[in-house]
Formats: sequence, C-alpha cells, structure tokens
Amino acid sequence: MGFWIFGRKKDDDVDKIRDNLKHSFSNIKNDIQSIHNVLKHFKQKHEEHDEKHGLHSEKFEKLEDEISRIHEILEELDRRKPERSIVHERVQSFKRSNQSFMNVQSLDNLKERLTPAQKRIIQVLDMAEMPIEYEDIARELGISIVTVRRHVNDIKKMGFQIKEKINVDAKRKVFYLEKDIKRAIKAIKHRK
Repeated sequence: MGFWIFGRKKDDDVDKIRDNLKHSFSNIKNDIQSIHNVLKHFKQKHEEHDEKHGLHSEKFEKLEDEISRIHEILEELDRRKPERSIVHERVQSFKRSNQSFMNVQSLDNLKERLTPAQKRIIQVLDMAEMPIEYEDIARELGISIVTVRRHVNDIKKMGFQIKEKINVDAKRKVFYLEKDIKRAIKAIKHRK
C-alpha cells in the first residue's frame, strides 16, 4: 500500500507541474497577445499619420503653387504700375463763384471765414506732395475721420477748390490742392 501512496504523490506533483506550466504558457500567450495588440495599435496610428502627412503634403504643394501664382501676378502688377495712374479723377461739382480759378484776393477773403481747424486741414493739404485720404489728414491733425470729413465738406461749400479723386487700389477718396491754389497760398504767406 505504501507504493500506492508514493505513486499518487508523484502523479499529484506531475499534475501540479502540468497545471503550473499550462498556467505559465497561458500567461505568456496573454502577454504576447497584449504586445501584439499594442504593436497593432502603433501600426494603425503610424498608417493614419502617414495618410495625414500625405494630405498635408498635397495641401502644402497647392499652397506653394498658389503663392507662386500670386507672386507672379504681383510682379506683373508692379511692372504695369507706371503705365496706369494711381488715382482715377472723379468729377465733383462744387458751389463756387463765377471765377474759373481762385485768385489771391478771393483766398484772402475766404481765409477770414475759415475756422482754425479748417485752416489746419488746408495747411495739411498744401504740404502734401500727393493726394491724401481722410485717414491721413485725421492722423496728421490728431482728430477723428468724421471731423475731418465734416471740415472738408464745409470748406468745399465755402467755395475753396479741394480736388477729389478715387484711389484705384484702395477704392477710397483722396484729396489734393492744385498747383495754382498752392502758389496762391504761398503768395499770401509771403505777403505777411
């Protein structure tokens, strides 16, 4: 009977070893499956990133093409710029006297009726070498654009010849004084 107990113990040990081995291999299999899932996830993300990278590359190429086309258009416009006028003259009717131009005496009379703010606007226009916008006058004098617009309109209503054009590029009104008016203003200054 004793042999039977020893034989049973050996069988229990073998079964225990088998169970442990089976459990160990099962754990290894689960670990390998987990590693496989992680690698599969990384591969999937890598493929998604490659696909997105391809899309971004296409978009960048399109943008580069568009930028080069815009650059060519701008160069062409720069070449044509001297050919066309910066501003397009617009006919403006003014309330003015029967004289076709202002002389020094009429400027003197008008000067007496102008407010100090209106005189400063005329001074800015006189000093300007090219037509300027309401915004430029407002910035120079430190007042609002609305105030400048009101003063310019009041000056025109008095009969002072402020010429008006439309800037082709900005689509905004620009103002200037003709050379004759500037000369008359200088003559008044020199008489003092």
